[in-house]
Amino acid sequence: MALVSFISIKAFTRWVVLVMLAMTLVIALLATQPASAATSTSAATPTASPTPSLSAPKKPTAPSGGSGGIFGFLGDPRQWAADVFDKILSDFIGSLSQGLHDLIESVLDSSLNFITQTPAVGSYNDPTVQTLWNVMRLAADGGLVLVTVWGGFNVMAREHLHAPYHEAMELVPRLILGALLVNTSLTWGRLAIDANNALCQAIGQTSLPAWGNASHLTQILVDIVATFIYLIMGLLLLLQMLMRLALVDVLLVAAPLGLLCWVLPQTQGWARLWSHTFTAAVFTQFVQVLALKLGGSLVVELTPLAPASALLTLFLGIAVLALTLKIPHLLRTHVGGGIGVAGLIVYRQATHVIADRSRRANSPEGAA
Repeated sequence: MALVSFISIKAFTRWVVLVMLAMTLVIALLATQPASAATSTSAATPTASPTPSLSAPKKPTAPSGGSGGIFGFLGDPRQWAADVFDKILSDFIGSLSQGLHDLIESVLDSSLNFITQTPAVGSYNDPTVQTLWNVMRLAADGGLVLVTVWGGFNVMAREHLHAPYHEAMELVPRLILGALLVNTSLTWGRLAIDANNALCQAIGQTSLPAWGNASHLTQILVDIVATFIYLIMGLLLLLQMLMRLALVDVLLVAAPLGLLCWVLPQTQGWARLWSHTFTAAVFTQFVQVLALKLGGSLVVELTPLAPASALLTLFLGIAVLALTLKIPHLLRTHVGGGIGVAGLIVYRQATHVIADRSRRANSPEGAA
């Protein structure tokens, strides 16, 4: 009755496995029981019956369910079932944790480490990226003809379209600067990526916080679960950085078309979108690496020298990884928009300078 009541209060899926294991063990023990009983009977010798005593006979004591267990072969079934379940769960989570640890460590130790840097072999030096960029560059060079025609139409119909261009001399510098940016966009993207890598390397050697504790798996279930959660967060960061690298490659390929859209006022919104997205995708990694570096230092400084320090270190590492995963969302609008607007201001000032010099050169005073 105790066993039945215990099964009724536990989860069904857990006890299906435990009952199957218990039945297998009981059958194995019962199979060996007849042989051991026959051996003990043959070895026993008859003994004389004891002399009757005047004292009252002792009452037989009932076997204790906690000490006798099931048929006298197992101990407390509750403790035995809990130990078996903990062992199965620990081995299962431990094997998954070891696989995740090996995967993340292989990325951190490889030349294609895209977690703490933007590798050149996976971005602007990748043959596929360069081939597709050349295709987009040729398409953008062909689009310059259409942009020139469209810009000329804007100049002629500026009073009706309310275009920002007031004369042809303001369109020509934009076309020249746009053609230059289109054909050198991969170089500018390379400079931005190299600048981000230089900032990341200036921080110093960076790894995931509490990474050393994740490599030592214990047999304590709470430590195993904490390590598994930590490695899951590390896997999410790895996937986020991989998606970021893929986005950077796409933006590098689309750079000629994105910069071509800057020439005309009707398409400058697309140019701003490309500029904001590329800037945020490249330089957000530096902020994330900075957060990992600071988090690793804080984990070492704030973790006390106590028996539970390993578990506390893992929890602090989980918190740092969670913050690092949220950084792109926090900086998506502010950083990208600010730098993109600054770039457009630089472009506008350069256009005005070129236009002023052209007007002075064409004026009678300048010609004289």
